[in-house]
Amino acid sequence: MTKRKKWQVIPGLLALAVLATTLSAYQGASSQQGYAPEQPIAFPHPRHVKDLGMNCLYCHFSADKSPDPGLPAVGTCMGCHTIAGAGLPEIQKVAAYWNARQPIPWERIHKVPDYVQFPHMRHVNAGVTCQSCHGPVQDMDRVYQYSSLNMGWCVNCHVENQARYDCSTCHY
Repeated sequence: MTKRKKWQVIPGLLALAVLATTLSAYQGASSQQGYAPEQPIAFPHPRHVKDLGMNCLYCHFSADKSPDPGLPAVGTCMGCHTIAGAGLPEIQKVAAYWNARQPIPWERIHKVPDYVQFPHMRHVNAGVTCQSCHGPVQDMDRVYQYSSLNMGWCVNCHVENQARYDCSTCHY
C-alpha cells in the first residue's frame, strides 16, 4: 500500500471511532439505568452499611484484589445470622441456602459488555468509591443500576479524574 493510500484510510477510521463513541455515549453499554430486579433475598444495604457501618469489602471481598468484586459466600452471612435476626423471614431464606449448601442466586444488576474490561481492583485501589459508579447504595432499599455505564460516561469520568482513556485502557 502506498503512503497516499495509507493516509486516505485515516479519515475513515476516525469517522468510525467517532461514530462508535457517539453510539456508545447515547445508547449505552447498559441501557438499563434504573434496572432494579427483585432479588432472592431482600438484602437491606441501609441496615448493614449505614446503621452497622459495614464496609463494602466485607461482602464484596475481592473488589480490591480482582476484576470482579465478588459476592458473599452464604457462610459470610451466616457468620452473624446464626444468632442475629435468626427468626426473621429473610434470614430464614438465607439459612435455607446455607442448609442446602447452595449459593444465593443473586440477579446481576451492573454489567458492561463482554468486550469491555472493568478491573474493580484498579478503581478501588485508586480511591474511587463504590458510590462513584453504583450510586448511594447505602440508601437503597433495593439496589438499582445508578449510572449508565456507557462508554461516554466512563470516558467523562476518566477525563475528569485525569486517568488514561485511550482505547486499550478498557478494550484489551
